Amino acid sequence: MKILKTLTGSLLFPVCLFFAFTLATTSCQVERIAILKDIPDTTKVTYVPLAQTTPPVVRVDDILNIVVQTLDPQANQILNQGNLPLATGAVSSAGNNQAVVSGYLVGKDGNIRMPYIGSVYVKGYTTAQLRDTITSKVAFYFKDPVVSVRFANFKVSVLGEVNNPSSFLIPNEKPTFIDAIGMAGDLTIYGRRDNVMLIRDNEGQKEITRLNLDSSKSLSSPYFYLRPNDVIYVEASASKVQSTDAYRNRNFAIIAAALGFLTVLSARLLFQ
Repeated sequence: MKILKTLTGSLLFPVCLFFAFTLATTSCQVERIAILKDIPDTTKVTYVPLAQTTPPVVRVDDILNIVVQTLDPQANQILNQGNLPLATGAVSSAGNNQAVVSGYLVGKDGNIRMPYIGSVYVKGYTTAQLRDTITSKVAFYFKDPVVSVRFANFKVSVLGEVNNPSSFLIPNEKPTFIDAIGMAGDLTIYGRRDNVMLIRDNEGQKEITRLNLDSSKSLSSPYFYLRPNDVIYVEASASKVQSTDAYRNRNFAIIAAALGFLTVLSARLLFQ
């Protein structure tokens, strides 16, 4: 009996120590989760040069929303009737429904057909260049026309470890990588910020690159500004893959330590 009490007493301390150590190690430090980690954590202002950007050009199968305003209301109705509603596979930033955009679909020959002025070749032109071209053509029939041209299908897709993976219609022609991430609800805690993939259509090929959002150099990347139909993919970190096993092993360790503690405590009380 005395030997058993001595044995249980000698085991109680190491078991308790193991139990406390197990609890302590499960409360691991959380790594800093942020972008642009190389920016100093001070109140001092840091200036980073932005990437040079060029306006996107019109390509085949793009949808152009063209609005023409003249002094003749009846002519305005006719001139703008070519902006037909077209359903796309994209979803709007406001929800997860199929988006319906209105505009002129660019044909395989690179042309669109507008009332009064007929065919207009648009492939390879920016919206600013097309505005000037269409204005000059409409001015032949109507005095002082006002023309606006914009992309109706400027779509980007954000997939992978983000809170709201989806495709989004962009309301402007100069969206950035960070804008798209923001529309997708930011990266999850498991998203790899140092290796974000961008897939871009480029003359019949897929151009693939990666950006490191941990570095402020990403702001100077030529891929910082997006193009229509860009796809952003955020890869899951290794911690997500291991998280299930890690939690399971942690729980097993805590349970085993607790059972050991209770066993020794019961034995010590029993043989006192």
